[in-house]
Amino acid sequence: MTSPLDVSCFGEVLFDAFEADPKTAPFPTSRGFKLELGGAPANLAVGLARLGLSSAVVGAVGADRFGDALRALLEADGVDVSYLAKLTKRTGLAFAFRNDKGEPNFLVYRENTADMSMTDKHITPACAKARFGVLGTSTLLGADMKKATLKFVELVKKAKGTVVLDLNVRAHLWSDAEQMKSEIAELVKSADVVKASEADLDVLAGKRGITWLTSHAKHATWLLTRGENGAAAVGKHGEVTAPTKRVRCIDAVGAGDAFLAGALAVLVSAGTSPSQGSWSDAKLWSRALEAGHLMGAKAVSAPGAVSGLIALDDVKSKMASAKKA
Repeated sequence: MTSPLDVSCFGEVLFDAFEADPKTAPFPTSRGFKLELGGAPANLAVGLARLGLSSAVVGAVGADRFGDALRALLEADGVDVSYLAKLTKRTGLAFAFRNDKGEPNFLVYRENTADMSMTDKHITPACAKARFGVLGTSTLLGADMKKATLKFVELVKKAKGTVVLDLNVRAHLWSDAEQMKSEIAELVKSADVVKASEADLDVLAGKRGITWLTSHAKHATWLLTRGENGAAAVGKHGEVTAPTKRVRCIDAVGAGDAFLAGALAVLVSAGTSPSQGSWSDAKLWSRALEAGHLMGAKAVSAPGAVSGLIALDDVKSKMASAKKA
C-alpha cells in the first residue's frame, strides 16, 4: 500500500495572464501578456512541492494546448497530476491587472471551462488519501461541482485526513450573494482548519467576521491573514500572532496561497493532526505563521503566483524545527 500524500489540493487549475508592462500604454490591447500558472490549488501544490512535500492537484484542464502546458508545469515541479482530468472543455483563463501597490483586479474567463466542469465521478478515494485535503469555495458553483466538492471532503475525512478550507471568496463568480453565503456557511462546518483573509470575512459578514467564524466554524483552527497587520492562528492552543514580513510588493497574486503553503508545510513536518496533543501547541502555530509569512513575502516579490517561490532554505528551517519539537 502506498503512503498517503502529504497534501491533496482540490479545485481550479488555469492560466493567469499578466500585463508584460502595465505602464507602456493606456490600452491592454497594445501591451502584451505573459502566462503564469494560476488557480489557488495549483499554486498551493507547487509551493508545497518546492518545499519537498508530496502534493497533488485534483482538478481539470481542457484538452487543449493550455491544458497540456499546465500539466507539464505542475509535473516539472514534482506535483502529482494523476488526478488532473482532461476534459473536452476550454482551459480556464484569468487576466490580472495590477495597481501601483501590486494588488490585482481580475477579468476571468471561466464559464463552462474545464476547471468548472468536474463531477463527483472524478473524485476517487485515492485522490483524497492525504494527510491534509485542501479546498476553496468557488468549487461550490453549480450542482455537479458542489457534489464533487462534498465528495472530496467526505473522502478526506474517511481517510482520516485533516480538511483545510481556504475561504478565498470570489463574489464576482456568484450570481446570488445570499446563496453564496449560505453555501459557504454550510461547507465551513466540515473544516478542521479555516484560512480567512479580512477581505473574505468582509464579503461574508462585514464587520461581524469573527462572529461568523464563531457561529459556523467554532471547532476549527482559524488562520487569519490581515495584510500589513500580520496574521493570527486561533484554536485549541489559544491565539498566537505573527507580524507581516515587510517587503516591496511587485505582485500580490498568490500571496495567500504561498502563506498557506508555508503554514501547512510546518504542520505536515510536525506530523500533527487535530486529534493529537501537539495540535494544541502554541509554538507550533507560531512557526506555521512565520513560515507562512516567509512564503508570502517571496510570492509578492515577482509577477506570477509561484515565480518568487525560490531560495526556500529559511522556510525549510521552520519545517525542521517543527519536526524536532
